[in-house]
Amino acid sequence: MTVQWPVFLSLVLASYVSPGPDTVMILRSSVGGRLVAMAAAAGALSGLTVHLLISAIGLSALIVAVPGSLTVLALIGAAYLAYLGVRALTESRRMRVRDSSSLDTENSPVSITRAFRTTLATNLTNPKVILFFVAVLPQFVDRSSSWPIAMQLGILGTLDVLVGILYLPVLVLFGVRAFRNLGTRGLANLELGVGVVLLIFAAALIAEASVG
Repeated sequence: MTVQWPVFLSLVLASYVSPGPDTVMILRSSVGGRLVAMAAAAGALSGLTVHLLISAIGLSALIVAVPGSLTVLALIGAAYLAYLGVRALTESRRMRVRDSSSLDTENSPVSITRAFRTTLATNLTNPKVILFFVAVLPQFVDRSSSWPIAMQLGILGTLDVLVGILYLPVLVLFGVRAFRNLGTRGLANLELGVGVVLLIFAAALIAEASVG
């Protein structure tokens, strides 16, 4: 199995570093502390693992091959991001009218579970992630190798997840350090920013789906 590893790993790292819904959700969760943010990161990695397994067994190619399936998925993802965006805007308004003692920023099991579940759903409904595993990964498959294509895709996808395991904790530490001293007004502004960004991502998905 011969692969241009520097090119592949650089592309994978670029996909993580470039801002996206997963990054926004992890940074937002970092307000709740390291455990909550790590739960959000674990949700993203779990979603990537699901994409990896689907890609390796070939079902992703089948999903993309079905006419309109990716458009439908993009619209579902856009609707979910818009829902999260509206919730963030609502939360921002609530924070501005309530005392900071009522804010739920503790590392409770509910907060940790919510962070994991939300980021997992965001990752699974992101068509850009699916396209990466279905359209980009196969470009690095060595068709002259005796190794089965499914195994090669599995290895490439596993490396993608491993890069995330190394990178996302760094993002978590950055988020926790950057947002740990926010007061009530700062938290409200953060939620406002998150809401606006998520709505922009949702609009972009809808625009891409319409053009496609």
